[in-house]
Amino acid sequence: MKAKSETPNLKSEPKPAPRRASLNPLSAEVARLTKAALGSRGFAEAGLISDWGSIVGAETGRMTRPVALKFPKSQRQDGILTVQAGGGAALELQHLKPQILERINAYFGYRAVADLKIQQGSAAPHRRRDEPLQPPSATDKEAVAKAVGGIEDAELKATLTRLGIAIHRKHGNVKSR
Repeated sequence: MKAKSETPNLKSEPKPAPRRASLNPLSAEVARLTKAALGSRGFAEAGLISDWGSIVGAETGRMTRPVALKFPKSQRQDGILTVQAGGGAALELQHLKPQILERINAYFGYRAVADLKIQQGSAAPHRRRDEPLQPPSATDKEAVAKAVGGIEDAELKATLTRLGIAIHRKHGNVKSR
């Protein structure tokens, strides 16, 4: 056998990035992960959205939500924050405007927001039902079975049956083909 005395190729593949030994909490990564999405809405600071309730108070935070933050061209201060609020919350927000501006600017640490623009609309998140759904009745099952009766593929038929039951619960009317 022939012994080769070659030097190893120093221009080999680049080394992969070192692995981290531990996981970071998701909350520590939120700002980095949401920067692109929130930046397009004017929210350079994701914390304004995630900490909204603690900035303006729990009750006001439930009735309102920040929608957009616009700064003057080439500046990062004296911006206008658009806040969505419904009916009575908009009136309350108007009265609390000086205190809210003070709290927001204290959160940022400088005069980031000079004015609030109030936009009418529901700020309440969609709430899920608290009561569990009742099991489907025999009439519901029969109506759905009739609607999917002509389908031969068993997997597709089972999926459409589940969908039909859900629709029937919501609307109460499933039409057969």
